[in-house]
Amino acid sequence: MRSAFFSLVFAAGFGTFLFAEAFDLEVYASKFDSIPIGVVDFTSKNKNILKKDLPGDVIAADLDFCGRFIVVKKPSFDSTVFADSGIGIYIDGEYEVSNRKIVIECFLRDAANRELIIGKKYKGELKFCRSMAHRYSNEIVEMLFGDRGIFESRFLFVRMEGKKKNIAIMDFDGFNRSNLTNNDYINIFPAFGDKSTVIWTSFRNGTPDLFRGSIYSGASKLFVSSKGVETSADVSPIDGTVAYASSRKGNLDIYTCRPDGSATRRLTMHYGVDTSPSWSPNGYQIAFTSDRSGNPQIYVMDADGANQRRISFNSKYADSPAWSPKGDRVAYMSMAENGRFTIWMTAPDGSDPVQIASLNGNNEYPTWSPDGSLLAFVNSYGGRGDLYVIKPNGSRVRRITSTGDVKMPDWSGF
Repeated sequence: MRSAFFSLVFAAGFGTFLFAEAFDLEVYASKFDSIPIGVVDFTSKNKNILKKDLPGDVIAADLDFCGRFIVVKKPSFDSTVFADSGIGIYIDGEYEVSNRKIVIECFLRDAANRELIIGKKYKGELKFCRSMAHRYSNEIVEMLFGDRGIFESRFLFVRMEGKKKNIAIMDFDGFNRSNLTNNDYINIFPAFGDKSTVIWTSFRNGTPDLFRGSIYSGASKLFVSSKGVETSADVSPIDGTVAYASSRKGNLDIYTCRPDGSATRRLTMHYGVDTSPSWSPNGYQIAFTSDRSGNPQIYVMDADGANQRRISFNSKYADSPAWSPKGDRVAYMSMAENGRFTIWMTAPDGSDPVQIASLNGNNEYPTWSPDGSLLAFVNSYGGRGDLYVIKPNGSRVRRITSTGDVKMPDWSGF
């Protein structure tokens, strides 16, 4: 199905012009921590007007979401507003809908003279309209920052439906939600196995086992099982090695296996409970939770189990470590004195601990955006759980969902 998607949605540069003397994107971007940019409503080239998923709205929301832009959205070009806001570039465009297909033309322009800087065209089925807008937002980020954009990333999460706990997936902005499991069993702790598969814990066979399934077809099969508990999988970004917690030897310890489930290896052999492994981005280390000191705390060890050491000391209870894609921080949930969980992060050696998020209720299950610029977490309050994102410095808290049914998110790679 993935190949079919890319055959239907493709981007082709058209009229790609760079007016270096009139406007230098690199120079403009270097002047700001957050780049001022305007976005103007896209217009239809025929009588078929979109009722939702308007490209200009999606692009404006994308750029605002990532926190790297100051976005001014206007129905039409407004030189006065753009000048007063210090905006040097803006985006506008056109679209044409016909026979359930859409063509979107996106223009990046110089706000001073409205000259075209770069144009892009996207074609595909109408149902992929948002995906095309996300693709263009990614290109804007790459043009201005030289970095990959996060706007085609997705979240796995546990969808709480009364007593049911199913694995679901949605776009990074909370749109296009769908269940990957739809049964009466408990399904928890989802993790991306790769771009097309998910690994999670399910009680389908009566005990908590690891299952692996396709994100696209829905097919799944038993991945790792024993008479004990198999849970909390995380996948190495380097070679796909799976780290997970298992009680197959009686105590809950950290194990690893190959992507096919073979070559099981035990890494921890402590009398405490060890769980929730998280790989470092270079695949050399694993962060995990252990109560070997009396209460759950965050530890780090080498990928072979050597050099196990504690790195969280700010509270009596810490859990759910999440290693940043840049490798410089480990985020985790930490219990405050009032018994509520907040989000903290620290350097991998335990230095420089700092609290990041402390919304009312419990703040749990941190997970990083693929570029490391944002941290997502679940805020649980009054029996409801919703997804939020925040910058690593604690600023720009944004609520992503309002459904109240989100737990245990995992943010995909690019």
